[in-house]
Amino acid sequence: MPRFETLNAMLAADARDDRHITFIDGERDQRTLSFKRLRQRALGALGALQRRGISRGDALILYLGDNERFLEMFWACLLGGIVPVPLAPGSNDEHWRKLLRVFAQLDRASVCIDAPALERFDAFVAAQGMGAEGAVLRSRCVAVGGLDIAGEPGEPVQPDPHDIAFIQYSSGSTGEPKGVLLTHRNLTINTAQLAAGAGYTDLDSVLSWMPLSHDMGLIGFHLTLLSAGASHAIMRTELFARRPLLWLELASQRRSTVLCSPNFGFQHYLRQYAIKSPQGLDLSSIRMIMNGAEPISADVCRRFVSTMAPHGLKPHTMFTVYGLAEATLAVSVPRLELPIETVRLDPASLRAGERVREVVAHSGRSVEFVKLGQPVAGVELRIVDGSGAVLDERTLGHVHIRGDNVTQGYYKDAKRTAELRSAEGWFETGDLGLLWDGQLIITGRAKDLIIVNGQNHYPHDLERIAQQTVGIEANRVVAAGVRSPTDDTEALAMFVLHRGALAEFVPLVLELRRVIAAQTGLEASHIVPVRNIPKTSSGKLQRYALAESFEQGEFDGPLAELAGLLSADAAEPSDGPTGTPTARRLQAICAAFVSGHPLSPQTNLLEINLNSLNLARIHEAIDRDFPQRIEVTDLFDYPTLEQLADFLDSTSA
Repeated sequence: MPRFETLNAMLAADARDDRHITFIDGERDQRTLSFKRLRQRALGALGALQRRGISRGDALILYLGDNERFLEMFWACLLGGIVPVPLAPGSNDEHWRKLLRVFAQLDRASVCIDAPALERFDAFVAAQGMGAEGAVLRSRCVAVGGLDIAGEPGEPVQPDPHDIAFIQYSSGSTGEPKGVLLTHRNLTINTAQLAAGAGYTDLDSVLSWMPLSHDMGLIGFHLTLLSAGASHAIMRTELFARRPLLWLELASQRRSTVLCSPNFGFQHYLRQYAIKSPQGLDLSSIRMIMNGAEPISADVCRRFVSTMAPHGLKPHTMFTVYGLAEATLAVSVPRLELPIETVRLDPASLRAGERVREVVAHSGRSVEFVKLGQPVAGVELRIVDGSGAVLDERTLGHVHIRGDNVTQGYYKDAKRTAELRSAEGWFETGDLGLLWDGQLIITGRAKDLIIVNGQNHYPHDLERIAQQTVGIEANRVVAAGVRSPTDDTEALAMFVLHRGALAEFVPLVLELRRVIAAQTGLEASHIVPVRNIPKTSSGKLQRYALAESFEQGEFDGPLAELAGLLSADAAEPSDGPTGTPTARRLQAICAAFVSGHPLSPQTNLLEINLNSLNLARIHEAIDRDFPQRIEVTDLFDYPTLEQLADFLDSTSA
């Protein structure tokens, strides 16, 4: 059982001067606030809100980038029974649209925002012709700098454990946002579960750069550490983005025991470290680095730990976890102080309802998955097929969870709640996974699956392969399944960050098609240059957003121009038959399966967008003329007709 029945009791019980929060906005811009002083400040802010007429049961959207102000207002809401609604602040159009959508969805809502952000909001609604919607929201704005927090303290309330504490809007929400309802009981139970699984004590010193608008930053760190009575420091997310090396410099100075980061954060740090490695780091005090919030790469974990080992980082510090907003946060954690465990699986066996096949290293193509531990105490977990039947271990299926930490549902969305939560309390996470010796493995989101020619493909696997292409880096490429208006079948699209001229993109298109085809047999039907890759506040790739934009025709113009450049590049004038007799014979064979592309002995079959089915047919036709002389894999090793002809001639000799 948790130590506290409500979050309000948690802060009151830990109102101590010897435990504190440090807010880090710069190397020399740091402020420390004791738990006791935080509560006093929150009561002052509550008084200002109550004088503004905001009372128990009202909602207050927190659109604040300043961590100190965020926590001050967050706790003011909780102490007064006001329902805080954290939203990731930003200045692009989609952030403003989400703010408007959430505000319109909530009853009795106000918005807490700072003056500079309010000015940017005014400019946005004016430019978009949304003056009416903007005026309604603006009339309910609370400018955080204009609150009279020095007046009489507010009157706190005593919430029931089953009262809604706050609403966590899923970080990837678009269209109609989905607000996850979290009660005080959900939160006190899950913070206790996570604190026990992570072994937190009041002697821990924790440093986080995760945004407080994200559940991992707010629940996984601030609230969980508050429940354990542990001091912690919160580094502004924008500071980590600009100066990632400062993260571990501060950890070294502060003798931090616990850190956290999603996968992309480790990659961001390692890129900067390779340019200029810091001196004098001492990371020997770190006992655990929590890694979650997005698919975990075993390779990135190994590279980070080995790179930082000379600075004293212990080999078994990586703590790979699984969770989701609908579970409050934590679902499973590994055992402490053990190396990460992985398993390599045959991608062809990753079908829901089927038993997976393990692949011995280097014996064939495989995908490596990280084991994410066992469910935290009090959480039940099962793997089911499409009909809801429970599956055995090592069989892929849909991940369902049940427990007192699981949300009762979504705000004003009974239909979606009923679709995902059964009468017995089982909640459908939307993830595909399996159990392996009692440990959870997540293979990906069911909605992100790419199904081409009846085969399942996982986007993060394709993205990992794409990163082998020169010019493509991690988090700069996105794989997604797309459908065209005239074709009901799904095709593979690769979205690549590119801000130069389209002519410069052509060689990358050809090389990326070759790499994907060679390693997967898949045709990358669409390789799309994009100027921005949408991500959530914690850095997760928003694949669905790019797929939706593609299907709505937003990339039609650049793709048409790119197609012209590719056609011009492929055109090879010929004055008559060229090449050896074998090359000319291959040219005639392939012409029956290739349309719209001129063929010559120098034509590279992997660069003219052939799918795996056509390559198989070409191989079959060649085998009829040159029986038992080539395997289909030889088409990847000798991709031009000239190279393949030389190979055939050499085998004949």
